Amino acid sequence: MELKVKKSWLLETSLIFSILILVFLYDFFSSKIGFFDELIALFSFLVIIYQVFLHQKTRLFNREYLVIFFLLLLVFIGLLSNAYSCIIGFCTDLPAIIADAITFSKAFVVYFAIRFLNNSIDSNQVLNKLAIYSERIFYILVLFVVLDIIFKIYPRENRFGIQSIELFFQHTSRYAFAFSFIFLVLLPKYYQKKLGLLFLVLFFGLLSLRIKYIGFLLLTTIFIFYGKRLVKIPKTFVLYFLIFVVLILSWVFKERIQMYFVFDGLNEAWSRAVILYYSFIIGFDFFPLGTGFGTYSSYYSGAYYSWVYDMYEISHVYGIKRTHWKFIADQYWPMVLGQFGYLGLVSMLIIVYNYFMLFLTKVKSNLFNNSQYYLYLGALLGLLMLLIDSTSDSIFSQQRAVVMFAYFALIINISSNRESTSN
Repeated sequence: MELKVKKSWLLETSLIFSILILVFLYDFFSSKIGFFDELIALFSFLVIIYQVFLHQKTRLFNREYLVIFFLLLLVFIGLLSNAYSCIIGFCTDLPAIIADAITFSKAFVVYFAIRFLNNSIDSNQVLNKLAIYSERIFYILVLFVVLDIIFKIYPRENRFGIQSIELFFQHTSRYAFAFSFIFLVLLPKYYQKKLGLLFLVLFFGLLSLRIKYIGFLLLTTIFIFYGKRLVKIPKTFVLYFLIFVVLILSWVFKERIQMYFVFDGLNEAWSRAVILYYSFIIGFDFFPLGTGFGTYSSYYSGAYYSWVYDMYEISHVYGIKRTHWKFIADQYWPMVLGQFGYLGLVSMLIIVYNYFMLFLTKVKSNLFNNSQYYLYLGALLGLLMLLIDSTSDSIFSQQRAVVMFAYFALIINISSNRESTSN
């Protein structure tokens, strides 16, 4: 019994501090812990192997089984595409394939590892401790923001004629994510008694001046005040509502969005627009499976410099150049389409849809239980945040996705335990 308690404490403590490190310290110590999320994924993979083959089974929801099927299908498609491309004369370096496969799947691997550890950890306690630590960190970050505003300690970025705040995070999007995470973990705790604190957290995130964060803020505000009305509406109308919000935001920020779709010649083109444009061409040329892992719009397609960029003669575009490729992995969906083709793109959309419906179902079934309602609403908002970010960031392949899917798994663990108890 004592050994089991120590095992649970060790797993819970490791999980809590791993999440906190990935959210708040990853950028600060990026040169030293840059592969920390991949190491967590590898450990998670071993946990899954152990739990599935050597330990007690964990009951999953039907939608989670669908996610597993389509995730395995995506991995199979990627490897099959690598093999086919090599057969026709375009081989990708094996380290690039392996590293890219790990990067692509790490968030989902972490999710299912935590799900399979459901009987070994107290997910509710983990979330409570994350909320306690995140609130304390929030006050520390506020102090840093105030000092930075006064003394200009950290780098700034001019956006809309105003200087944005990013502190020690390497980018304003990472800064915004930290405050988004704090808000999500505090939401079930303070939705009623400290709503002002929740919006104060959102306000400090707004200092990043990120358009995507503004979109997340608007959706969050709508769901907090009108969420219970919205989820009672049939899901097709909810989907139409989300599309309507996206169209409104697209119109408001149309000039910036046009940068993704319009360019006059490759010599003057922006890398994001080129990457997006050619993903459709690659999807048709290598229909339906794409070019495989480590070949297009992923970090390792730049680090090992993929043959695709030379083949399509875009290797001279700024941000895609062999000598300066840092903007290659600046988007997510072009990577999915290019590397896994249209079959892979559909598979990934099905994965996201099943997560969305899983969270939405939990929200709907807890309309009269506020504590549980806001817990599952946090998961739904977190997924919407990832989707918003994925429009101009490869967030599903980054450490931020690892954090969010760990958060999702903890929430679903609580749901699974409640249903087991009721049964």
